Amino acid sequence: MQAALAATTLPDELKGFIASLVARTRLRRAEQLDIAAELASHFSEGLAAGKSADALLASYGDARQSARDLRGSAIAKRGSFDRAAGTLVKWSSIGFAALLTAYLGSATLLYLREPVISFDARAIVNAQLPEPGPEGRALDLYIAALADESGRYREEWAVNSVDAIEEALLRVDEDPTAEATARAVLAEMRGTIESLRAVRTRPVFGLGIEANWMADDAAVRFFGLESWIMVEPGRADGPYGSSLFMDKLPQIAVLLRSAKLLCFDASIAAKDGRGDDFVASVEAASMSARHVGEFPIMVTEFVKIRVQRVVLDEVRRAVEQTPAMLTDAHLVRLGELVRAQTSGIAIGVEGERLMMRDFIQRCFSDDGNGDGVLLPRAWGRALVEMSDLSAADERPKALAAVEFLAGPAAATAFPSRREITDRLDAYYESAIAVANATTREEFDARMGAYRERMDDMHADPSNLLDALVPALDKALENGWKLREAVAETADLIARERAKRAGS
Repeated sequence: MQAALAATTLPDELKGFIASLVARTRLRRAEQLDIAAELASHFSEGLAAGKSADALLASYGDARQSARDLRGSAIAKRGSFDRAAGTLVKWSSIGFAALLTAYLGSATLLYLREPVISFDARAIVNAQLPEPGPEGRALDLYIAALADESGRYREEWAVNSVDAIEEALLRVDEDPTAEATARAVLAEMRGTIESLRAVRTRPVFGLGIEANWMADDAAVRFFGLESWIMVEPGRADGPYGSSLFMDKLPQIAVLLRSAKLLCFDASIAAKDGRGDDFVASVEAASMSARHVGEFPIMVTEFVKIRVQRVVLDEVRRAVEQTPAMLTDAHLVRLGELVRAQTSGIAIGVEGERLMMRDFIQRCFSDDGNGDGVLLPRAWGRALVEMSDLSAADERPKALAAVEFLAGPAAATAFPSRREITDRLDAYYESAIAVANATTREEFDARMGAYRERMDDMHADPSNLLDALVPALDKALENGWKLREAVAETADLIARERAKRAGS
């Protein structure tokens, strides 16, 4: 068109006007060329009639309206199929623009929306914790036994000592000096062991989470503030720092080492024929297991069962190999201790469910009726917090754009808050049913149903929580194996007592 206009003798202002007007028609190239030629001819005739360029432009009329009229006239000349295709493209473009606008608007609303923390999971857990009786809490005895002069946990000393004893006892059969090494370390820790034995008189550990421990100077000094939370103290009061997922529970490691030390001492006491010391140590180790399980989540139940199994092994070994050191009173007490080794797997499963519900409420919107959609920004923040990053600016820069654009798609593609919650409830209810089975046959049948549900849940590609929801089959098996070990050990003690009564 520019070349065609350049070939005319029209003044530059008329050429510029024609080019601008034709461009406004937004027609095809050939159509624009035809219109340009017509306008050039029209203005050439005006100039030939003696009119000036300014007069021609002034008399032409509104350029915008003329462009619309010219466009309409040109389109009317097209064929019916051509016009239909053009109409389709036009409305498709309008529809796409409308959808894009709606999507971006929805993305903006979802990106800015914050999850509603409708319940305090930590408060629920704290409400379940037992209150110490007049005898006081066991935590103070652990501090007295394991703290240095400043009240700080002597972690390196405790870890090295327990590891040294354990390694030595594992080499007893092949190394004649190994037992002497274990005895030497135990002798160095005699005062600690005597102090730890006192925990059998205090059934309640006596420490909750968050407000409880932060207000407890002795606990903070003993464990160290950095041991309690996965995020920096300055961020601990944020929407994700207050989640149950953020708690490290450092008491678990302390209690496990204490229980192992007491069981090692019981093993040596059995070899020496010191029945009173053996019973005192296994009672204290059993109480440490109870203290671990005081906090109702699955990880504590795992550790609790682990300690209980070690205690049962020590009792069974003593009754089988060194029964003469045990008096009738010892056997009665050991029978009571063995029967007290109960599984809290169902409680641990409930704790896991609470943790998952706590996580869901921090990643989904809330419509006030128990439903909502996934909020990618909240989901991303939660995962970053759980990854123990030290600062919010360590999040990838592109993540914000992804979270913004993914909002509407995630709300459509992934299950709603109610659907996710219902699936989790069905999964955890199935696990609880297994934990509450009363016979082996019932346990096996319920375990089969649970595993099918677990496989279905983990096979669902829309299950965003797959990486966070634990497979509980091993925990459920351990719970049942504990029951069997309790029954076998109790039966062994009963046979020993019957044997003595018969003789």
